[in-house]
Amino acid sequence: MRRMIVTAVIATGLTVSAHAAEANTTRPQVQTTAHATHTFAGDRVKHTSSIPYTGKPIFIMFDTATCPYCKKTRHDLAEDPYLSKVADGFDLYNIPRDQPQTYTILGNDTTLQSLIMLYKVKVTPNIILLDSHGHKIWQLPGYAKPQVLGKIMEFVQGVDSGKYKKAEWKEYLRKNGLI
Repeated sequence: MRRMIVTAVIATGLTVSAHAAEANTTRPQVQTTAHATHTFAGDRVKHTSSIPYTGKPIFIMFDTATCPYCKKTRHDLAEDPYLSKVADGFDLYNIPRDQPQTYTILGNDTTLQSLIMLYKVKVTPNIILLDSHGHKIWQLPGYAKPQVLGKIMEFVQGVDSGKYKKAEWKEYLRKNGLI
């Protein structure tokens, strides 16, 4: 994993090298924040550079400041009663695509560009749902209505608790009227 991250950093021309200053060269540096936390959607979705293990499934939304469907998703998380209730079982995080910085995701240091490449994020919103151990269970590019997003989040909770197997997703969606 670290080799992939280093390769991704080198490939994008970004460097986290202390030797750049010694070599008297000017290379772009990755900007970091001091683990500042900003919250959205009624203090539900956190924007922070550190996403720790907490024992809950993890909801990560990649977004941009100008994305109207990202704002709608944050609004839905805060205001829709069903989605809000389901979201209580998750740690919710926001990663802005338009604010490059470094992150610590489940104990691993990485960059925004590496995360975008790892999850193949091309559109926003782009929601990544991880189980409580950090394994990706679902990825949802684009906006989903609260009922759809809530059912998908319930499935992820079920996989995390052992109620469902990841391979049963089609049956689950069919049973819940989503396909």
